[in-house]
Amino acid sequence: MKTIFSIVLLIVWSSVASFLSVYILNIAGLPGALLASAGNRDKRRKGQYNFGTIISVLGQSYVYLAFVAFIVNWTRLAARRDDVVGFPLWPFAFLAVLFPITRSLARARQEAKEDGYTNAQVEALEFTQSFSLIGFFVFIFWPMVMKAAWGWVPYMK
Repeated sequence: MKTIFSIVLLIVWSSVASFLSVYILNIAGLPGALLASAGNRDKRRKGQYNFGTIISVLGQSYVYLAFVAFIVNWTRLAARRDDVVGFPLWPFAFLAVLFPITRSLARARQEAKEDGYTNAQVEALEFTQSFSLIGFFVFIFWPMVMKAAWGWVPYMK
């Protein structure tokens, strides 16, 4: 029963993150987007745009990897309990990490399609999605990486 409750909690956190990630990732990528779009549209350089995209990737990735760290740590702690069967939790944890970023990327692509152009934040989300999926497995197998940069995340043991 507690295994099912743990799975339900992962689904709830993923749903909440799916809603909030659109706003939080926009805020995290805003400095890069401002750098990429600064100045006259005709005079912008490709280097300026690329630099802004990199800044957006760094901001979005750090914030989203904090969520990944939370999910991995919480799942690890739940799986270690005697009254929880741990193995089924990990696929749900992976989906809990994958769903919000994929949904945010789909929304961003749809908005970019409607606007007729992509910006630095949309391109950054593609990298952020890749980094979050890689980060999920890195955090599972090398938890010290996670503790070094995201030690402030709850449930960090």
